[in-house]
Amino acid sequence: MSDDTPARPRVRGSRRAQRPAPAGVDLTPAAHPLTTRATDDTPEGWGETPPRNAGGAGENDERLQSDKPPHWG
Repeated sequence: MSDDTPARPRVRGSRRAQRPAPAGVDLTPAAHPLTTRATDDTPEGWGETPPRNAGGAGENDERLQSDKPPHWG
């Protein structure tokens, strides 16, 4: 450069650390609608096994119905 042109300061970029996302992380979470339950809201998400008789009567339901306290109506 010649001495008669003013020196432009160098444009600095962001100095924030950038790390790649871990495996399994959604990079755009706001792009998905909230119409389904999160996996943490299910028993399987907590490592539990799903109920055996989902939606049906269990083997203990009749006894529990008959043993309810009188003030429950």
